[in-house]
Amino acid sequence: MHKKGFKVFFLGLFILCTSCFEIIEEVSFNKDGSGHVTLTMNLSRSKTKLNSIMLLDSVNNHKVPSKTEIKNKIAEVIQKVKRVKGISNVENSSNFDEYIFTVSCDFTNVEALNTVISNFSAKKDAAIIKQHQHFSFNKTQNTFTRNYHYDLAREFKKTNMEDRKVLENATMTTIYRFESPIVSSKNPIAKISGSKKAIMLRVSAQDVIKNKSSIKNQIKLQK
Repeated sequence: MHKKGFKVFFLGLFILCTSCFEIIEEVSFNKDGSGHVTLTMNLSRSKTKLNSIMLLDSVNNHKVPSKTEIKNKIAEVIQKVKRVKGISNVENSSNFDEYIFTVSCDFTNVEALNTVISNFSAKKDAAIIKQHQHFSFNKTQNTFTRNYHYDLAREFKKTNMEDRKVLENATMTTIYRFESPIVSSKNPIAKISGSKKAIMLRVSAQDVIKNKSSIKNQIKLQK
């Protein structure tokens, strides 16, 4: 959850101009390691401000892109995702009335899923994702792991005060669904559903920066 990644996620300028946004990461995971992922950028709470921004030429020395330019950037990223080995059924939607942008696809294994995630990050960060793997699945132990290797606090200190406002009210929500019941979760603030087959975690960017919370988790599934 970081600004460089957001910029590649089509909407960098919008994010630089609003601190009210949410990233939602949903993964439905099958026993064989395949699954479906949906990534959503929701800026609807700032739609009034964004509508005003779209009428300007630039904001804070950043050029305001047209809807056509944004759509073209989205199309570029979607084409990259479609070329990833092990990825199929790629879909995307762009709602410029509510400013909600979504990408979804099926994956055959977590390696393909990690590659998809890397396409929404800056080049340096994409290499880190591929090296360390944001997602992993141990079939022997039946554990699904969500890692996070980006030092948001360090990068936050490098930014100016204006750019720091970007993360004032930003949040990230992760929702993972499984075929098998969840036995345990290592993240204490993650909430397991009544069916034991889904788990949700919602964190604020500020809490991640202050090391009060993390999106990291290891989820053990019933064999």
